[in-house]
Amino acid sequence: GYGKLVLIRHANGFVSAYANNQDIMVKRGDNVKRGQVIAKSGQTGNVASPQLHFELRKGSTPVDPTQYLAGL
Repeated sequence: GYGKLVLIRHANGFVSAYANNQDIMVKRGDNVKRGQVIAKSGQTGNVASPQLHFELRKGSTPVDPTQYLAGL
């Protein structure tokens, strides 16, 4: 259902998920830096229009990202 998916494991035990991507710009095992383009959003998976699905997980459990994202 998520189409082309990118999962990023963070050192603090969090995993960020980015789904429905059209083009993925990184490959498995790459180290990524803040601000780096990892994918281009698209219309893959079970979606009716181009979009990005973002999810933050602590381990495998989804959490509300608003308390962890700076500037909100």
